[in-house]
Amino acid sequence: MSKILDNLVRQDKDFSESKFKSKVENEFIQIMLSMVSRKTMTIKHFVNDKTYSKIVNKIRNDVNNGRIQIYDELNVAGVDITDIQEDEDCFKIYVVVHSKALEYYLSLATRRYLSGNNTSRTERTTQIVFKKIKDNKELGAARKCPACGANLDINRTGVCSYCGTIIELEHYDWIITDMSI
Repeated sequence: MSKILDNLVRQDKDFSESKFKSKVENEFIQIMLSMVSRKTMTIKHFVNDKTYSKIVNKIRNDVNNGRIQIYDELNVAGVDITDIQEDEDCFKIYVVVHSKALEYYLSLATRRYLSGNNTSRTERTTQIVFKKIKDNKELGAARKCPACGANLDINRTGVCSYCGTIIELEHYDWIITDMSI
């Protein structure tokens, strides 16, 4: 793994393990909170279509069952990089996120407790796969909307607040290509 990591650092001058782990923590929390709020457009720019569909389908299943999944007092206890792979055109980093939260369901209609643990935090591990295309575009280029030229805060929503264009990070940065939910 260290040989591939060395090659990754050589090809991606901006990569640092600590910065990457911080990104993982941030995006994990954003995804979990988007499932609670059912506002998934806020995470669409840093997940691929397959992962986005998986998240939307989980929310749809919960709604069809008349419930909302809650992750209260959520925090990330740690991030472990378990594998790094290099293909001809990309790098993949496999991580395990260790988190703790009160995990329970509320009734969609009444917002009353249905099931789960709302008194003590449950520990969970979540496997996530990140992918970054080699020879990708500079992230700075993603700071302007390609449709209208407006300034963007891609870390916040990835959606242009002026014209609504979704800025997908696949050609600029690491994206999530798989996630256990």
